[in-house]
Amino acid sequence: MAAPRKRTLTRKPKDGAQAPPPEPPRPFAALDLGASAVRLVIAEGEGDAMRIVEEASRGVLIGKDTFTSGRIGQPTVEAVLQAIEGFRSIMDTFGVVRYRAVATSALREATNRDTVLDRIRVRTGIDVEVIDGSEENRLTYLAVRESLKSLPELAAETCLVAEVGGGSADLSTLHGGEPAHSGTYAIGSIRLRQSFAAFQGTPSHFQKLVLRHINNVVEDIRRELPLKEVKHFIALGADARLVARVLGATDAEAPATLPREAFLKACGEIAALDVDTILGAHGLSQAEAETLAPALLVYSELVRATSAQAITVSNATLRRGLIFDLARSEAGLGIEVFSRQVLASANAVGEKYGYDAKHARNIANLALRLFDELKSEHGLDARDRLLLEVAALLHDIGLFVNIRAHHKHSQYLISVSEIFGMSRDDLLVVSNIARYHRRGLPQRSHIPYMALDREAKIVVNKLGSILRMANALDADHQQKVKNVRVRPEGGVIAFEVEGVGDLTMERLALLARSDFFQDAFGRRVIFREVTKGDAG
Repeated sequence: MAAPRKRTLTRKPKDGAQAPPPEPPRPFAALDLGASAVRLVIAEGEGDAMRIVEEASRGVLIGKDTFTSGRIGQPTVEAVLQAIEGFRSIMDTFGVVRYRAVATSALREATNRDTVLDRIRVRTGIDVEVIDGSEENRLTYLAVRESLKSLPELAAETCLVAEVGGGSADLSTLHGGEPAHSGTYAIGSIRLRQSFAAFQGTPSHFQKLVLRHINNVVEDIRRELPLKEVKHFIALGADARLVARVLGATDAEAPATLPREAFLKACGEIAALDVDTILGAHGLSQAEAETLAPALLVYSELVRATSAQAITVSNATLRRGLIFDLARSEAGLGIEVFSRQVLASANAVGEKYGYDAKHARNIANLALRLFDELKSEHGLDARDRLLLEVAALLHDIGLFVNIRAHHKHSQYLISVSEIFGMSRDDLLVVSNIARYHRRGLPQRSHIPYMALDREAKIVVNKLGSILRMANALDADHQQKVKNVRVRPEGGVIAFEVEGVGDLTMERLALLARSDFFQDAFGRRVIFREVTKGDAG
């Protein structure tokens, strides 16, 4: 849920002068520092009128350094700097003043990444943001959704979206067209090639070794993603597009649907070739030819793990997702546009751990009601509201582990889960919010809480205390509370509660658990039962 970075230039009118008319929207750009290349996309316009006006790419094997030695060497850093300098010149030529530049696994895992990022900023003026796998999946999904608008049948059943990059394979499952599960796995093509760099045998023997490793990872993926339920397979990336061309696809911009067996056969035949033959047959660069076989072997094994009878190859890319995200932001579409996908994924995590969906949804509704009622008190925004909703949905999943100290188990499970559209930092905040829905308040001995920065702690305190109060209002899981209104009255905040039946347990629970809320908001809590209509 990272906000796009913007650069804008403005001029103030001279005293007494009439302000000039607003300028038309100017082109905007996306930069992607991947494991094998640095890429640029420039677009203009908004919404359906948006169009891509320039694309450029320069091969730089950042991943080869990172996945071999753990750091990016000086020659590679210099190649990256030269590529970005060239792209900066292109951006200036088009008049770009708004951009987002991101880096993925190759830079994310480099021990000297901060030094490299600083050198890029100082020399080129470009701020590069290192994103995690969850943000990669979110941005790629935006591009996939746009690419597959002409194929609505793919929204009917479970789909797997797979992109094998240089450092990792990014996987997401879609249910009804919405993201449900996602994950990033260390079986990228450059990483695989470097893992077996010392191998001197035949292509056939090399293929067997790589397949053995891939199969081990795919078995781990099966435990996290419902691969057997997948009916449609959506393959992204240049390697998958090459297979589509081999099988007769001619329009690079349109999705190509390939029969399962034809796709698997083509992948196997190409992967069996040596690098020199691949170079001659497909006109690839040396780096592309070296990593083609490992990538196709990953796609093949993922396809075999599913029930998909056809593979749809899409031209969707991370950088196109970046462009769509920037256009959406410029059009004034905030986080609420994407919250549906985030919540669908959160519910999938809840189902995985056997949560009480009715109770979870009720607590989420009560928590959101309190959040909205307390808007003038907490000063938080729509992004924080979504964090609260996710925490409320998942606050009890720790019961899957043990009923005792289940709030601690909930914290751990959330912190290690993959929730579509949420970064690791987001999940750390959400997991802490969920932890404090019951029992003790934050302490210096609580390491996950103490690891947060000051601003994140304040968010946890406010949202955790709201969740704690919402949970008290459904103390016996019978959904007796139908509405709640909050009224600040001097040094007191009155919770005016409308419900059915005896609300004694809810009143006692609310007052008993109000300690966290009173600390966060500085007011004593009182409970006031009201009749229908009086609670607003």
